[in-house]
Parts: sequence; structure tokens; C-alpha cells
Amino acid sequence: MSLLTEQQFDTLKEVVNIGVGRAASSLNEMLDAHIELQVPSIYFFRLGETEKIPDHLKTQSLACVQMGFQGTFSGTAALVFPPDSAAKLVTALTGESAGAPGMNAVMAGTLNEVGNILLNGVMGTIGNILSKPFDYSFPNYLEGALTELLNAPGDGDSTGVLMVQTNFRVEELEIEGNVFLLFETKTFTTLIQELDALMHET
Repeated sequence: MSLLTEQQFDTLKEVVNIGVGRAASSLNEMLDAHIELQVPSIYFFRLGETEKIPDHLKTQSLACVQMGFQGTFSGTAALVFPPDSAAKLVTALTGESAGAPGMNAVMAGTLNEVGNILLNGVMGTIGNILSKPFDYSFPNYLEGALTELLNAPGDGDSTGVLMVQTNFRVEELEIEGNVFLLFETKTFTTLIQELDALMHET
């Protein structure tokens, strides 16, 4: 069963696209690297519906930056990379090659910075457009399987998940990243109500 109507889906996709665009501008300026971000697809599902998650994200260790958010909507935002994409992104931004001494610390620090900018850009835009600002926790870098990384708030498998699959392009190098926004069930319902209100205003 679909969690959102077609109008709600389109409205939220437009809001998230604005947030990702703002995040791209911030990354370009702060990291002094030519970074383009695109949002080719957004999926909505319950966390227990693992068949909705792309297969390549189910079967390997992933690099993840998590950040909790609280407010009218509460939950967890996560920026997730397949390992090869994480290494390519860090190398492109720092010049450090995979396997270099201290690379694990460099990767954690760099991806934390990228995740903080990107997730704040997306969530900040959602909060601003809906006039529902958030409080954030500090970003936290983790590695592991997707089921371990996306610890569901609230009701576990019934938690509504907004998955934004984002393509990164850094200096002509294709790098894939995925943004997961996990909403507690009661706040996901509030988000839908706010989207309806926004649609009636436009």
C-alpha cells in the first residue's frame, strides 16, 4: 500500500530536490571541489519492506553518516555509501588514496563533514518550507550492513522511510550515495498533513 498520494509524493520530491541543490552549493564552496548532486528517485516504504531497498545495498558493508533530528517531525537522517563510492569520494576531495596510512580516520572525518552539510541541507530545507524547524544531533560515522545502520526509531518495522537515492558527480567521477530519512510513525503522519497544507497554499 502506498504511503503517499501522487500529489504528496510530488510535493515532497520537490522540497527534497531544493534541499539537495542547496547542499550541493554548500559543498562546492566549502570543500573547493566541483560537486554536482542529482536526485533521480525517491522511494517511500515501511522499514520492514526490505524488498523496496536496492539489492546492492542489502549485501555489503556500507559507509554511513547518521544524524538524529527532533521537532514536529522526529527520526534519523542517514547518508549511506557503498564502499567503493565512499573511497572515491574521499580520494577526490582529499587526494588521499585507498590504503594510505590513516585512511580510515580521513574517511570518517571527510564523510562526517559531507554528511553534516548534505543532511542539514535537506532537513533544513524541509523544515524551512514547512515552517517546522528541527534540532539535530552531531553526525556519527558508522560502517556495517544496512539493517544494522538504519536502526528504526519508534515502532520498528512500521516506521515510515523516505529514501532519496542521490547521485554524486565529483570531477567527472560517478559516485553513488543514498540519503535515508527515517520518520517515527506519528511524525510521518504529521509530515503528510503538512504536505497537504502546503499543497493547498500553492
